[in-house]
Amino acid sequence: MNEVLHTTNLLIGYKGQALMPEINVSLNEGDIVALAGPNGSGKTTLFKTLSASIKSVDGEISLFGKKLQDYHPSERSSLFSLVLTEKPDDLFLKVFDIVAAGRYPHLGLLARLKTEDEQIIYDSLETVGIGHLTNRNFVSLSDGEQQKVMIAKALVQDTPLIFMDEPAAFLDYPSKIELVNIMHKLSREKKKTILFSSHDLDLLLRHADVMWVVAPHQPLRQGTPKELVEQGIIDDYFKPIIAKEEFFWMNSK
Repeated sequence: MNEVLHTTNLLIGYKGQALMPEINVSLNEGDIVALAGPNGSGKTTLFKTLSASIKSVDGEISLFGKKLQDYHPSERSSLFSLVLTEKPDDLFLKVFDIVAAGRYPHLGLLARLKTEDEQIIYDSLETVGIGHLTNRNFVSLSDGEQQKVMIAKALVQDTPLIFMDEPAAFLDYPSKIELVNIMHKLSREKKKTILFSSHDLDLLLRHADVMWVVAPHQPLRQGTPKELVEQGIIDDYFKPIIAKEEFFWMNSK
């Protein structure tokens, strides 16, 4: 299989302080990997480090066999797209305009959309189920609809690697399942490699093929949901959350 991303002794964190032990992982073409962990475990920091939004504390990230820092920013934009939880707050931006911004790496010097670019935009909006919202102001949408707009923006960027930080946030359960199906479709039909995070443990255990599990000051562990459950990793890494949920459930009777 073609290797898309590889880390060697990677340390992530801020101001020289690592959040967890060294990370040595890889992603291959067509992989769909779910990153799971409690709040504050470093999921977003890992995403930002892998996408060159922030610098690593130490170690190396290779992208398609080349060091990440050796790519020019314009080159990176054609290799990976990033869906973060931050969203634009401009009162006048239309849904179409935000999604269209994902096509800019593919446009010429005049940055004008061609007919085929517009069709890709419309197709992506339909793919995530919001084709009817094309001309709506972004700020008028619900949180879930806004999240789908940002996913559509990543789709039109048409990169081989997609990072999604909490893409299922604010979505109801049927929409979460729809999102997982979309990701599997992109993987199977277009060979996209997708790394996405979620705090929805039930969703990941039921629908993820492979999981990376993180917790504060703990090593990243990877495996299928079944393997991680049987090895006790899920229980160890999520014990505080599981205990808290059980406490509230027992006291709500």
